[in-house]
Amino acid sequence: MSNQRLEFAKNTAIETGKLLLDHFHHGKHQGELKSDRTLVTKADRDADQYIQKLIRDHFPSDAILSEEGNTIFPENPDVWVVDPLDGTVNFSLGLHYWGVSIAHFKHGIPQSAALYFPVIDELYSASAGKGADLNGKRIQVPNSPVDSHYPIFVHCSRMHGLYNVALPYKTRSLGAAAYHLCLIPKGSAILAFESTVKLWDFAGSWLVVKEAGGFIQPVGNQQPFPTQSGFDYNDRAFAIIAAASEDVMNKAAANIISK
Repeated sequence: MSNQRLEFAKNTAIETGKLLLDHFHHGKHQGELKSDRTLVTKADRDADQYIQKLIRDHFPSDAILSEEGNTIFPENPDVWVVDPLDGTVNFSLGLHYWGVSIAHFKHGIPQSAALYFPVIDELYSASAGKGADLNGKRIQVPNSPVDSHYPIFVHCSRMHGLYNVALPYKTRSLGAAAYHLCLIPKGSAILAFESTVKLWDFAGSWLVVKEAGGFIQPVGNQQPFPTQSGFDYNDRAFAIIAAASEDVMNKAAANIISK
């Protein structure tokens, strides 16, 4: 069943990406602010409805937690955690770094995940204990991630307002949390830091990073997994660090300090 859910997640992420591309290329970007001051577009809602219908059709006994739907973690052993459009601001402005994240949880732990970034055509997938792939090819974090002359550190735009950071890496902020984290297993970045992400922002990427041999952990003692049934995850933001090696992780944990 795990393979079946992984293939379903991959296919659904790709098909949802096509739906979103139609919105993207035909100017259907306009959004509005939700009560928490985050942006939502018609594309977010259409993608969410599409994904939820497919899950109900294929796995009617499973439950769903989604950024644009129910955000209270269900009391069900099988739960899908969905971000129908990660990088909504980028999407609304015509920028290319945005995508779909779909993860299946068993008893509060990620078991399989697929993330698709359609404009750049990158499909990341992972299954617990079975490795991670990029566009169908196995990916593994490089053995010597700091050998590059210009090691890259990707981070969210809120970082400098909330943390003092002193690290000797070139920085980039691409505006999509799920994609930032995927850059670790891809080998394009050695460090990623997201200071205020919700569960759906990192549920899929977390598994991809771990299965590719990377390191990922929350800042502080607040552990995201296993999840808590009945808890509203819209009310909880996490700070997450992902790194290409234990040495880079330790250096980051010592040099990203809350203000």
